[in-house]
Amino acid sequence: MTKQQIGWQKYEDVLEKQLTSPITQMLVNQVISKLEEDAEEEAYAVEEEPDIDIQTPFIQISEELASEFTMASSFDCWVGHTNFDITPRVKNILDTVEGVEILKICSRYRFFIGVGKMFKFQNVRKELEKQILKKE
Repeated sequence: MTKQQIGWQKYEDVLEKQLTSPITQMLVNQVISKLEEDAEEEAYAVEEEPDIDIQTPFIQISEELASEFTMASSFDCWVGHTNFDITPRVKNILDTVEGVEILKICSRYRFFIGVGKMFKFQNVRKELEKQILKKE
């Protein structure tokens, strides 16, 4: 059996990777291109309104990103990667260790925590690893 481990990744790094991914860049370029096309059409249109509101997806993306950045600036956010299942017992530990304000189980092997501003991540991490890795 493999030794159980938890790897930690700063959430800002996760956001940066998402923003700089080729897919994200492609979507942003498509939205910008469509907005530019619509602006050109509006310059030549007399009274017609465009049927498609391309700004709605752009606003939704912006609101989601704004929410992610707000969360990242309000908490010390981390993603934990495990090589073992996140069982109900592990979830309970994650949810009850002092300092963990936000918990989201992302998958069988991944979770997200937001550490409160009055706590140090190093201490929270040490306590989580001590409690989780002792028996799992």
